[in-house]
Amino acid sequence: MSTIDVDVRNTIHDLLCRFFLAFDEKDWVAMRATLADEVFIDYASSGREQPGAMTGDEFVGRRRGAVDELSKQHSFSNLLLSATDSGVHGRCNYLILRFATASNGAADSYHSCGSYEFVFQPVDASWRISSITQKALRSWGNRDLHGGSRN
Repeated sequence: MSTIDVDVRNTIHDLLCRFFLAFDEKDWVAMRATLADEVFIDYASSGREQPGAMTGDEFVGRRRGAVDELSKQHSFSNLLLSATDSGVHGRCNYLILRFATASNGAADSYHSCGSYEFVFQPVDASWRISSITQKALRSWGNRDLHGGSRN
């Protein structure tokens, strides 16, 4: 693994900020702009989607369908990046707070924490997310609020 240029590091950090903020603001156009045309996903550790590839549009459609009715706040920390032959690999911790839009108690929330692993690839003159693996540590609250969760 080789070192990563500071400009690339800053660009990828900004890309992740835009990706997570797009969830919170329900800005699906902005989310799509952060993704490669094909994205590998693995949400199996949280009991959700099994590993597989899909288009960036499909990814956005699935996320929108699973969480569009919730108020959310995504946070990430401890971002580590490393250059690989296939692009840039990243790992970060996450905390996701989710609340029912008409919240009236603790049963109207569903939160989770863990880590993500990403692969970023250059596309044209920018970077895009081409792989997302979630490694869930813990979730708590009303799981039924999250449309992407398995019952």
